[in-house]
Amino acid sequence: MMQTLSTWSAPYGGETLLLLALLAIASYGLLLFYKPRLSESQLRRCIRLAALVALPLSFVAMEMGSNNIGIAVLSFIWCIVVGITCKNEITRRHTP
Repeated sequence: MMQTLSTWSAPYGGETLLLLALLAIASYGLLLFYKPRLSESQLRRCIRLAALVALPLSFVAMEMGSNNIGIAVLSFIWCIVVGITCKNEITRRHTP
């Protein structure tokens, strides 16, 4: 199965893309688990941290060439999903 995934991901970033996808899924799962316990300021900090990780990572991936476009797209999608999740949790807490 790993050989099939490696073959599929080769044009988009290869093994690095697979590793970042695994990290993105794991970090999102942890966010879903811990978001009820986090304060509003910590949720806002998660949004900023996601942007601080995703934007430089996508910039470096785009500078490395078109073979790493999957890494750039994955980091942007991860940043957007984390931001939306945190925003929805903040909004849910303020809604009566």
